[in-house]
Amino acid sequence: MNNYLLIYISHYIYMSNKLSQEKLRLICINLSDEIKKGDKFLNNKDVTIFNSSIIEINKSNNLLIASRGFYGDVRSWDGINFIILSLFTNKLKKLKQNILDIDPRVIQNQSLKFKELKGKLIPHGETMLEGPEDPRLFYHKGGIFITINELTKDKKRHMFISKVDLGTLSYTDKMELCEPLSGDFEKNWGSFIYKKKLHMLYDINPLKVFELDDDFKCKMKINVNDIILKKFSESYPDLHFHIRNSTNLIDVGKNKFLGLGHGVLDYKGNTDINKYLIPSIDKSKYKETDKDYFKEFYKLYTGFFYTLDMDKKEITEISPFFQLPNYESKQELIFFPTSMYLDNKKFVNISYNVGDNRSYFMRLHLDVINVSLYDKNNVDFQVNHNINANYYLELIRSIRKMLGYPVERQEYYKFGDVNRILPMRKSKKTKKTKKSKKTKRMR
Repeated sequence: MNNYLLIYISHYIYMSNKLSQEKLRLICINLSDEIKKGDKFLNNKDVTIFNSSIIEINKSNNLLIASRGFYGDVRSWDGINFIILSLFTNKLKKLKQNILDIDPRVIQNQSLKFKELKGKLIPHGETMLEGPEDPRLFYHKGGIFITINELTKDKKRHMFISKVDLGTLSYTDKMELCEPLSGDFEKNWGSFIYKKKLHMLYDINPLKVFELDDDFKCKMKINVNDIILKKFSESYPDLHFHIRNSTNLIDVGKNKFLGLGHGVLDYKGNTDINKYLIPSIDKSKYKETDKDYFKEFYKLYTGFFYTLDMDKKEITEISPFFQLPNYESKQELIFFPTSMYLDNKKFVNISYNVGDNRSYFMRLHLDVINVSLYDKNNVDFQVNHNINANYYLELIRSIRKMLGYPVERQEYYKFGDVNRILPMRKSKKTKKTKKSKKTKRMR
């Protein structure tokens, strides 16, 4: 028996034992729409909600969601950032929320238009954007903490940390994080707990990891270059390609952590590439202003999973580059994962930003992710790591077909309103089944 056949059989046995039909489904929800529901200010045409972070609340069936709000013109970045803390059930039903870091008068006066405040806001073209950006939630010492990036007094964008009060849906005074180890512009740090201590993944290559004490003072724990990962930046010879972290990291056992990063293909001066990357933009559901914006955009954002081995002090596995589903267009230029958590059924629950103007929520089973990971030393850059926007949809369909499961799209991909997608409907199905059987008997 040749080796390839042996590998195929072993892989098939693995999948047939571990990958049930339930695991081979994608469920996707527009999270921004759910956060906006019932709030007049958040439904203002000048308000955009994106870059949401989600965490399960211990000993509860509820979720805490921290989102970046933007008041102004998100396409010119003329406006100001703020934070929304929302309490949801695990079926994504909103219970309550609080809007932070914005003048209360803006929220109270529902008729106030953005242009009336414009003189008080700082245009992005003149200086760096005001207000907190890109919240991330995580547990530490039994409490929930939030990190954001924000401008310092000397106009550096640094990371800040604060403890969240679940009762009031607010947070305490923000404290600057790891200032001696920070550059002028910081974001995308990934939190994780290793040997009961809080750590922050600062960068992927060179791999930099900070260890934090109880007072949030930081020291460099890992700082190594990776020759193999460096090849990613060289895989598009005429363009710039960068890989960066995006989310928190999940403990998957044996001192290994699953992370989710993003790759950025930068083709400034070559915007003709857009007609190949987003060929359906004119037929998309975007507004005309968005269509014009993306036709001039010159970056492609993709995601990738990776495994950080803290014993080896290196990233050992990496997935192909992908995007996760969206509703508005076939292709996207901006895809940005923001958080993930592992539930008790081993589903990785992911929040992600699309288009810099909406947040999505999706579930992807850990076993499916594990199937997609390549040993870093066996990566073929030409075969395994081209960009495939629909990678996980195609992977799930292929596995379902191999295992003899139904491959109709509605069987493995559900995208839509939370009321249609998440509620359990087993009882209805059971009734229908019984009814149909009874009908057959009567006939």
